[in-house]
Order: sequence, then C-alpha cells, then structure tokens
Amino acid sequence: MAIKASLYEPNFGIFHTWRGTNCCYKWYGISCDPTTRRVAQINLNGLTVPDNRRRLNRHATTGYMTGHISPSICNLTQLSSITISDWMGISGIIPSCIQTFSLLQILDLSGNSITGEVPKSIGSLTQLTMLNLADNRLSGTIPTTLTNLNNLVYLDLRNNLMRGHIPKDFGRLKNLNRAFLSHNLLTGPIPKTISEIYGLAVLDLSMNRLSGPVHESLGRMPVLDSLKLKYNRLTGEIPSTVLGSRMTHLDLRGNMLSGEIGDVFGERSYFINLDLSFNNLSGSVPKSLCSANYIGHLDLSHNRLCGKIPNGEPFDRLKTTSFEHNKCLCGMPLKPCTQETV
Repeated sequence: MAIKASLYEPNFGIFHTWRGTNCCYKWYGISCDPTTRRVAQINLNGLTVPDNRRRLNRHATTGYMTGHISPSICNLTQLSSITISDWMGISGIIPSCIQTFSLLQILDLSGNSITGEVPKSIGSLTQLTMLNLADNRLSGTIPTTLTNLNNLVYLDLRNNLMRGHIPKDFGRLKNLNRAFLSHNLLTGPIPKTISEIYGLAVLDLSMNRLSGPVHESLGRMPVLDSLKLKYNRLTGEIPSTVLGSRMTHLDLRGNMLSGEIGDVFGERSYFINLDLSFNNLSGSVPKSLCSANYIGHLDLSHNRLCGKIPNGEPFDRLKTTSFEHNKCLCGMPLKPCTQETV
C-alpha cells in the first residue's frame, strides 16, 4: 500500500484492484509464491495494460503514471521480478536499499523519468539475469560493482545521461548476451575485456563520446553478430578481423577512423548492414566485396576513397548515396571514370 501511495495512475485505474488485505488475490500486476504466499513478482508495464483497462481512456495509447518508487518496495524481500516500465512520468531515484532483493532475477524500470545514479548496491543482486534501465534520465557513472552480476544475460542502459568510462573489467560479465549502452555521454576507450565475453551476440555503444581504437579482438568473438559503434570519437584503422568476421550488422558511421578498408571479404561475409560512412577512410573500394555471400545495405559515403567502384553484386544495385562525398570515386552508380580519377 505504501508503493501504491507513492504512485498516481489516472487513465486505467489499475490500482483500483489493490484493495483488501490479500494482495495475492486479483491485485493487478502482483503475483505471489504459491507456497510461501509472499509477493514474488511486480509486473506493471504501461504498454501492456489489458484492453478492459484501456476502455477507461480510449484515447490513451500507453499508460501514464507519475510519482516515485517507494523505498518500501525493499520490504518485499522475496521478489524475483520487478517490472515498472513505460509509464513515462515516474521520477525520483532508484531506491538504494535494493540490495535486499537477494532472489531478484529481473529488474526493468525502463521508459520512465528516473533520475540520480545507478546505486552501487546493484552489485549485490547476483541472481540478476536482466537489468533494463533504458529511456530514463539517469546520470553519474556505470558503477564498477555492476561487473559482479555474473548471471546477467541482458543489460540495457541506453538513452540516459550516464558519464565516465565503461568499467575496465566489463568482461567479468561472462554470461552476457546483449549489451545496450548507446545514447549516453560515456567517454574513454572500449574495454578490451569485452572480447572475453564468449556468448555476447549484440553490442551497441553508439552515440557516446568513446575514443581510442576498435580492438581487433572484437572480430574474433565467436558469437558477436551485431556491433554498433556509430557516432563516437574512435580513431585508428578498422581491424581486418572485424571486417572479415561473421557479423551481420557492423555500424561504424560517424567516427574518425582512417586507413584503407581491408580487402578481406569472402564467402563467410554476410552483412545485412555494413556502414562505414562519415570517417576518414582512404584507398579504394575492396574488390572482395563482390565475393561476399550477401551485402544488404552498404554505405561508404563521406570518406576519402578513390578509384573505380567494382562491377558486379552488390554494386550493381546500390545507389549514389552509398558512395557520394568521397575524394575521387568513379564508375557506376557515380560518374564515369577518367584518367585523373582512376
């Protein structure tokens, strides 16, 4: 009831069901352990309010809730899952007492207006498999204690105001499969230890202020399928291991990468999206791109590339926007080559 008192939801009346003393019986979003009768799950998602609740406000496409998350939630020590997400108006801070949730596996507070820092006590939640704090207004740094979460599979901190470096020992998250840290204010290098996470399939560090090189070890990760590093301040050459990897999504757009594009593409190359635009890349367009198994979207625009664009797939179907604003590229789909441009 203290949690209810700290929140206000005017559209769907979901808290109208929170009556009486038996919170395990038909309280919306509350589930209890059948044996202990203790509250085990809180599931309040603004995007999944049932249709019968939506009829209370037919014009609402999503829920809207204001208030804050009461520290009283920490008295529910048997919780295994907390989802209070996509309500837009919930503000305040994440209660620092969250270390009491020794059984917690899911924590989803995304899509709100929560401020303050991620509590250092987050590192005590060693059973956590999913941590989603995306789309809030969180500031401060990523706590180093986060790397204690050795059961974590899904991490989402994107679209916040977080600063500082990504922890050097990020690679301690051995079970991590997906990591989204984009749209923050993160600085410093990409930690080399990331490449030690064997099962990491998706890594998105886009739209930050990261600097330094793209490590060649990222291209040797056996499961990594999507690497998005666009709009940072990364420098150096693109490692051949990354270009020749089995990734299907590689987005390095809008950095300060230089050198030539390695001629390392082949039958194992299958890129749904390959974006190297808005860098300082020089040399020619690799002919081995014609040997790739598949190239869907390719963007090499806004670089310093020169010479003739190769003939054949995928170049025969690409538009001028894939190659424009280079130093002296020529050939289809751009202007014909002359002696000066070849």
